This record gives sequence, structure tokens and C-alpha cells, in this order.
Amino acid sequence: MDSKVLAIIFVSTFMHAGWNLIARGQKSEMAYLHRLCVVVVVVGFLPVVVSELMVRSLPGAVWLNLLLSGTFCGIYLYGLGKSYETADFTIVYPVARTLPVLLVGLADVWRGQVPTAWGWVGMLGVSCGCFLMPLHSFGEFDWRRYFNRSSFWILLTALGTVGYSVIDKISAEIVVVDSAGPATAARYSYVFFTIAALVFFLIRRLFDKKKLDFGEMGWIRPGLGGLFMYAGYGLILWVFQMTSHASYVVAFRQFSIIIGVILAFVLYHERGVAVRLTGALLITAGLVLIAIFGG
Repeated sequence: MDSKVLAIIFVSTFMHAGWNLIARGQKSEMAYLHRLCVVVVVVGFLPVVVSELMVRSLPGAVWLNLLLSGTFCGIYLYGLGKSYETADFTIVYPVARTLPVLLVGLADVWRGQVPTAWGWVGMLGVSCGCFLMPLHSFGEFDWRRYFNRSSFWILLTALGTVGYSVIDKISAEIVVVDSAGPATAARYSYVFFTIAALVFFLIRRLFDKKKLDFGEMGWIRPGLGGLFMYAGYGLILWVFQMTSHASYVVAFRQFSIIIGVILAFVLYHERGVAVRLTGALLITAGLVLIAIFGG
């Protein structure tokens, strides 16, 4: 993969790990996600709407895609919030990021962008590394760590990721025909998260009657989280314009797991250094294979 593309993805991974780690430190993760969505929708409204009316960078063909992918992201956000309510960050974050790597690879095959053999090996290495991350030691392996009361919500989170990743890659290829670049990606990202926020709010209203506990959260942390979420995915949308395989991009985004778990050790003093270091090495090795031999 091109060094410019890799650099953009790595910047994005720090942002993705950042807003998830902020969620980990809140009393109510769902309340944090609610305010995070509000910040993105309100702050971005005027500049995005005015700029899009001026340049018309989003072709009509992408708006249905935006509706679908934003819906998947709203489901993802709700699943993520419920997952964090029922399990630790170092379980939810790696496991929710494992399934999309290989499933998006299958979607690439379906779209005719078949990953190379080494690309598959690299994605498998990334997935195995993610699989190890929830463990505190090699001896404590137990399927119940993966299949428990939070499994449904983690699976929902993962499927949401697959849905919006595949659709947004298709949209990026349509946008390239007209006006590629980071500004168009930024506008797309705003509309995407606005639809996601509306879906997230609607799901909560229909299926979750639990009152949100904002406590002393304020707006600074959700604001910072919203900035990281919006800008981080905007960078990925820009990368989608420049690459052929969505699966490689999704795999490289899993570098955020290494960042997140390391920072979780530092900030929250969580256990399992040896097994999670092994997982981090597997993820890194897989990413190196994709970068060099992925094609």
C-alpha cells in the first residue's frame, strides 16, 4: 500500500482509539455516545451544508448509499453503547473489530476485488491477534469470554461496521468520478454521521427506555470524542477513494486496537500484558504482510 495511504490510516486509528477510550472512562457510555452525536450534528451543520450547496460534491447516486450506511452506523453506535454497558473495553473493542476484517474481505471478493494470498494471510493474522486481546493470560482461554450476555451486542456492532464499510467504499468510488479529495470525504462523513445519529436516537427511543445518566460529564469529552470520530472516519473515506480493497483498509484500522489496549493498560491498569502483547505482534505482522504483499 502507498505510504501516504498508510500514514492517513494510522492517524485515523489514533483518533478511533481515542474516542473509544474516552467512552471507556465515562459513567454512562450510552450518554457519552448521545452527546458525541449531538456535537457532530450541531457543530458541522452550517459549514457542511453551505459548502455542499456551493460545490455539489456528492452525486445523487451516493445519497441512497449514505442512507443505508448511516443506518448501519447508527446500529453500530447503539450496539457499541450496549456492549460497553455489559463488558470491559478490552473485551468489546478487540472482539467487535475482529469479524469485520474477514467479512469485508469476502465482500471485496463479491465485488471482484479479490485480495492476494498474502493479503488473506495478513488479515487472518490481524483477526487472530484481535481474538487474543480479550484474554488476561493464555491459560484462561474460555469460550465464555466470547459468547456471553454481551455477545449479541458485540456481534451487532461488528455487523454494523461491515455494513457501512462496504457501502462507503462503493460510494467513494462513485465520488471519485466527480470530485475526489479530503473536502468531499469530510462532507460525506458529516451526512453519514448525521443519519447515524438520527438512527441511534430512534433506536434508543423505541427499544431502550433507560434514562441517560449524564452526571458531571459536561460537553468537553463528548466534544473531543465527536471530533475524533468525525475526523477519523473522514480520513478513512478519503483513503477509500485512493485504494481498491476495502478489506485492507479495515484491517489496517485494527492498529487502533494496539493503541487502545496499550493506553488502557496505562490509564486503567488492566491486566494481561503477555497475551495481549502477543496479540499486538500478530496484528502488526498481519499489517506488514498486507502493506508489502497485499497488492
